[in-house]
Amino acid sequence: METGRRTKRLLTTALAGLLVAGSGLVVIGTGGAAVASTVRPAVLGASPTTLDLGAPPLGTYNGPDTFTLTNNGSTTDTIGGSRGDVTYTGVGADDYQIDSAANCPGTVSTIVLAAGASCVIDVYFFPGALGPRPATLSIKGSADTTPTTVQLTGSGEIGYYQVDEFGDVAYAGDAPYFGDAGNLQLNQPIVAITPTGNNGGYWLVASDGGIFSYGNAAFYGSAGNIALNKPIVGMSRTGDAGGYWMVASDGGIFSYGDATFYGSAGNIHLNQPIVGMAATPDGKGYWLVASDGGIFSYGDAVFYGSAGNIHLNQPIVGMAATPDGKGYWLVASDGGVFAYGDATFYGSAGNIQLNQPIVSMAAMPDGGGYWFSAVDGGLFNYGTAPFYGSGVGLGLGPIVDMATNGGPTVQAENDMPAIRHVELTRVRGSSHPQIPHVADQGTNHSVRTP
Repeated sequence: METGRRTKRLLTTALAGLLVAGSGLVVIGTGGAAVASTVRPAVLGASPTTLDLGAPPLGTYNGPDTFTLTNNGSTTDTIGGSRGDVTYTGVGADDYQIDSAANCPGTVSTIVLAAGASCVIDVYFFPGALGPRPATLSIKGSADTTPTTVQLTGSGEIGYYQVDEFGDVAYAGDAPYFGDAGNLQLNQPIVAITPTGNNGGYWLVASDGGIFSYGNAAFYGSAGNIALNKPIVGMSRTGDAGGYWMVASDGGIFSYGDATFYGSAGNIHLNQPIVGMAATPDGKGYWLVASDGGIFSYGDAVFYGSAGNIHLNQPIVGMAATPDGKGYWLVASDGGVFAYGDATFYGSAGNIQLNQPIVSMAAMPDGGGYWFSAVDGGLFNYGTAPFYGSGVGLGLGPIVDMATNGGPTVQAENDMPAIRHVELTRVRGSSHPQIPHVADQGTNHSVRTP
């Protein structure tokens, strides 16, 4: 089984209308009385009849796993997606997708199997929520009176990272560890961690713009050899993880890889410094947030409101976008949360006596909750965001950022008109190399002090 991250819409498949409900069959007998039809064995057969697609993080996928569809009858059997011949039922009905285009005869909307013919069907799993996501796949062709079924099982998982200023990375839930900068000499402290979104790696960025790449996170360049006017304070990746942006406290933007420059606040007189950024899910825009709650939007990032005209008890320290890019949350150092657009307020720590201030937040890939982290590693979870432990007591230095290992779920992204095509980035069991630690060669990072 291969796993990966899909950042776009549902797979283009030879079977259209996959989620259309099936209809019953009634045969009218003599005299107009309705009688039950004689049920013949299904012409179509599936092998195997059960598939376990594993437990990928939300916003990633597993697959393909396969089953073989066989026409056991004596006539040609035609399966048409537009007729509702393929249906899914169960809790995970929206989480599975089949692709027959590569192996099955027919057209873009049908499979045509001659008598005795077989073809292999690919199955992908995109969990839409945490926990078990079972579903039944039913396929009924033109020669069938009853469908053949395949039982699909899979589970949605999630995890998160916390990173300290020395580059030590703590991980919880199903977030895998790919390495960190904790044993390196740093010129300047780490300020952010940005996962690739496909559960395969992450970047760390230092305040001097140095980039450290782990897992399948590719190094596209850094600002480590540039004389910066102000320190780097945040980072975001593009939708396909083929590039990234860094933002400085004066609003300057630095773009690398396939990250497009859409503008910056570097030439604006800011009331307060920039403290973070978030990219839109399609990677065609981004927001910057200042410590006074001011929001600056660029590219296709829409302005949904700000806290710039609100008297804040404590400064804003971070932000997170909703999975469809139609809203965002801001978090203050006292744990106060401000929600805009389609971002739902799930709670805050604003009325809690905190041991240490909040420094960062991360959103659930389905938009159903969020976490935020305190300097001492304390972790606060709200909505559907689960608690798997925190960095408290792990011997970490001051925490500076946190992030989740997943990405926006397909189900949450599905209403995004800008997303039209599929991009499958295979990670495990694929040809993608596992890139070992690649330190930015343009920076000698500062010595860690006890």
